[in-house]
Amino acid sequence: MAKIIESQQQVIVEPWWVKIKIVYIGLGMGLAWWILMSILRQYVVEPIACRDLATASACVNSMSMSGSIAAVLVAVLGTWLLVRYLQPRPIIISVATLALLWDLGALLDGLAWWAVLLWALFFYTASYGLFSMVARIQWFAWALALAAIIVVGIRLLLVIN
Repeated sequence: MAKIIESQQQVIVEPWWVKIKIVYIGLGMGLAWWILMSILRQYVVEPIACRDLATASACVNSMSMSGSIAAVLVAVLGTWLLVRYLQPRPIIISVATLALLWDLGALLDGLAWWAVLLWALFFYTASYGLFSMVARIQWFAWALALAAIIVVGIRLLLVIN
């Protein structure tokens, strides 16, 4: 005789203030990006790239280069924080944000330092919030596909305009 065992799925219901942690992580990553980009630009990229005329094009694009390097470092830090604070599928959030904000330094080049900081805080917070909602989709393949579609769509909009 077979024994029937009923299985109940457990659903973890989180209060709203637990879900708001992603906003704080996004703000922190925006601040970390700005700090790293500023340090890398002033102490690494410009001293190396602006030595002679052969590397003058890299000197002109120093904010773009330092922003891209900072974005990679922030993605690693963000993945670690998301894992630490138990966010679902942290790699989707980090990699999608990295792909979306890869050229943030080039986009914000020429603005005042405080404007770059404010835009970085806004973009990272919005990106982490958006992709954290995408990462909560039940099926991994759907979440990954939707994140890729969002990244490609927004990047195309930036190229067109």
